Amino acid sequence: MIALEYFDFIWTDKFAFAVAAAFLAGTVRGFSGFGAGLVMTPLLALVYGPVDAVVIMMVTVLVGGMQMIPAAMPYATKRDLVPIAIACVFATPVGTYVLVTGDPDSMRRFIGAFVLVSALIMLMGWSYTGRRNMRVCFAAGIVSGFANGAGGVGGPPVTLYLISSSEPAVVKRSNIAMASTLQAILTVAPLAYSGVVSIELLLRSAALLIPFVAALIIGGRLFSRANDRIYRLFALWLLVAIGVTVTFI
Repeated sequence: MIALEYFDFIWTDKFAFAVAAAFLAGTVRGFSGFGAGLVMTPLLALVYGPVDAVVIMMVTVLVGGMQMIPAAMPYATKRDLVPIAIACVFATPVGTYVLVTGDPDSMRRFIGAFVLVSALIMLMGWSYTGRRNMRVCFAAGIVSGFANGAGGVGGPPVTLYLISSSEPAVVKRSNIAMASTLQAILTVAPLAYSGVVSIELLLRSAALLIPFVAALIIGGRLFSRANDRIYRLFALWLLVAIGVTVTFI
C-alpha cells in the first residue's frame, strides 16, 4: 500500500505550478501534435530540477499522449518514422547519460537554450528544403534522440524535417504525434535503467495526467477551429518567453 506521505507534494506551490505547466503543454500538444516537452520540461525544471522534470514530462506525455495514437496511425508514414526510431535507439541513451551525470544548473540552461533556439528558428519560417531520404531522416533522429535524452526537448529537429514535407497537414500532424510518442518510449526506458524513476515521480506524473489529458482534448478541438497562423505565432512566442526565462533566470 502506498504511504500517504508520498502524496504530500499535492499541497505545495510547486505542484500548483506544475499543473499549470501540464495544462499549457497539453493544449499545445493537442493542437499541433508536438511541443509538450518544449513547454513542460523547462517550466518543471525551474521547480523540480532537470532530471526530475524530464522524468515527469516523459511519463506524463507518454501515457497521456496515447489517446492520439489511434487517430494518427492510419495517416503516419513508416518510411519516415522507422529511421527516426532506429536513430533514437542509439542516441537517446547517450543524452540520458549526459542528463543524469551533468551539472543540474547547466542542464537546466541547456534545456532553456535549446527551446529558445528552436522557437526562433521556427519563427523565422525556416524549413528543410534538401533531399528527403533515409540518411537525412536518420540524422534528424540522432539529433532529436540526443536532445530528448539530455533534456526532454528533442521534438524540433524531427518536427522541422517532417513538417517540411509535401504531405497533407493531417499526415504531418500524425507523423509528428507518432514520432513524439516513440521518442517518449525510447527516453523513459534508459531513464528507468539509470535508476532516477522513483515512486514519487511516477505519482507526480499520474497526478499531472488529469490536467494534461484535459488540455489535450481542448487543444485537439482548437485544431479544427482556430486560425492556424495566429495559434502558431502565439505558441512560438510562448516558447521564446519560456526559453529566455529558463536560460537566464
